[in-house]
Amino acid sequence: MNIQHGNIHPASLIAAAAAMLLTFSFGTAGAAPSGYLTDSSGAIVRSGFNECWHTSGWSAANAVEECEPNLASKAEPESAPVAAMEPAPQPTMRKISLSADAYFGFDKAELNPQGKEKLDKIAQTLRSAHSPSIQIVGHADRIGPAEYNQKLSMQRAQAVKDYLVQQGVPGDTIQVSAVGSSQPAVTCEGKRGQALIQCLGPNRRTDVEFSAFEPVQPNGQNQ
Repeated sequence: MNIQHGNIHPASLIAAAAAMLLTFSFGTAGAAPSGYLTDSSGAIVRSGFNECWHTSGWSAANAVEECEPNLASKAEPESAPVAAMEPAPQPTMRKISLSADAYFGFDKAELNPQGKEKLDKIAQTLRSAHSPSIQIVGHADRIGPAEYNQKLSMQRAQAVKDYLVQQGVPGDTIQVSAVGSSQPAVTCEGKRGQALIQCLGPNRRTDVEFSAFEPVQPNGQNQ
């Protein structure tokens, strides 16, 4: 430092101040990112105002939060928006209505094999259907007292319900009723004895009617 006439030379003051600003403080040692002036230990050199010194290779893209917190936070890539998941196509519902009948032997309420076969098909359909509604109506022929035939026709309707429940159809979806011999399918006028019994066979029946909804996939195929 030069001294003239007991005073400090102005040029010396400027040089000393510049050196102080360059070496006033340093960052923490470690690997420094590109674009910043570092010392021999790898720490970022700071000015007397605690600002980092840039090199010619510095740009906003390689700014670090330690030196430029505002630039660094803006430079962080934003998370890509999550694509909204489109809901899978839902099946529509189509109403189905079918009917069947089960025939019984004379003065009997037990299902025969042919009746069980028909009911098996109904049960298979209803197990995969939605909101089923089943109506069972029992019938009897005109032979015998009306009161007896009414009771017999109800027993036949109940036998059909019990069988469907055994096959997995919910019992609360089934309603049973009986009409005795009041709704004959055939009359068989003029016949007697065994010929009459055989002729009246279609009247010893139980009508089963049901409606339900089955899902139909968007491609048109049933589920």
